[in-house]
Amino acid sequence: MTEKDKRLANLLDQIINKYIKIAKNITIAFGFKSNTMISNLRNPNNPATINQLHIDGLEKYFDIPIEIWKNIYLSNEEIDKIITNYRKEKKKFLDNETIFSENRRLLDKLVGIWYAYLYPSNPQSIIENKGVWIVQTIVDYDYSVIDYWGNRGYLQLGKNESLIIKESYDNNDLTIIRFPNRQVPSQHFRFVIVSNQNNTEHEMINVGFYSRIKYSPQKAKEILGDIDNMQLKLDLDFNNRLNEQAIVPI
Repeated sequence: MTEKDKRLANLLDQIINKYIKIAKNITIAFGFKSNTMISNLRNPNNPATINQLHIDGLEKYFDIPIEIWKNIYLSNEEIDKIITNYRKEKKKFLDNETIFSENRRLLDKLVGIWYAYLYPSNPQSIIENKGVWIVQTIVDYDYSVIDYWGNRGYLQLGKNESLIIKESYDNNDLTIIRFPNRQVPSQHFRFVIVSNQNNTEHEMINVGFYSRIKYSPQKAKEILGDIDNMQLKLDLDFNNRLNEQAIVPI
């Protein structure tokens, strides 16, 4: 064993004693069959050596930053400072990321096939689709979403409301779908969708609903109600007035 390997073993032993406390927790996290491997790694007189996979695992599962392994001759005070600062910064980051988070219970209820029901944006589509769009959508466990036309996107799960964000398969337009979490278990939930009107860059807001059931167009329209209450299209006069105020950048 080299002098460096011995120092790494001593450093691991020190970290386990002060920051992890129970060596068996590492055994479980790393998927080792017994505690022997950890005992060998922390023993400076044993040929087992610490590699990058061990270092990465300690950072991932126990918040021991990689930085401390780059200089094996850091003092105890320097090690304490690095680990403490790293954990503070990570906590601060996670606190700022709590708008969206993993929610396995909700995800389990969302995974699978849904049918979205909403009114089309242009009259010709209304005629050809019997007055309503019925869009099959599949949600997967990796939070990915794909619809009948091949538009792909992903879920963002919030505490009370969540989002589906999709990008059109034939252009870069984004579609944002917002829905209430509390309605999901009933297998019917409403949504508000912000997208562009067909073949335009003009925004519109549509209200519709998702269901596990594939309804007939007539039944879907009965649930949706009057189209005038379910859509809001961009006022082009407003858009023109706004453009008149634009300042050309120098």
